[in-house]
Order: sequence, then structure tokens, then C-alpha cells
Amino acid sequence: MKQLLMHRVTALDYLDMDEIAFDTFILPHIASLRFGTQAYYLTEQLTDAVYTLIELSSEDGVHLHLVD
Repeated sequence: MKQLLMHRVTALDYLDMDEIAFDTFILPHIASLRFGTQAYYLTEQLTDAVYTLIELSSEDGVHLHLVD
């Protein structure tokens, strides 16, 4: 599988998250590549972070809700 870089704005749109949710839940699970003030992320790490959140949702006190 090819490793692709995704710009921060694109990552927010891709995951349909606001910046606060992204910074709180996704950012701790991924590495960023910075060019000046611009941040980029590997698409595979974004996907893995979402799956990590799904796995953590089975623990006490964490509830994941998918919304259309």
C-alpha cells in the first residue's frame, strides 16, 4: 500500500472532525510532518487512529457513536 500524506485541513475534512476533536482524539495517536507552519499526516496513521478509538470504545467510560 502506498503511503500518502494528507494536509491537516484535508485530514479534518476526511475524518469529519473539528480541530478540537481532532487534536484531542486523533493527534495523540499519529506523527506529523511539518513544512514551515503546514502539518501533514500519513493516511494510514489516520485510519489506524480511528480503529484505535473504536477498540478503546469497548473500555469502561468510553462510548463511540457513529452519526450519518
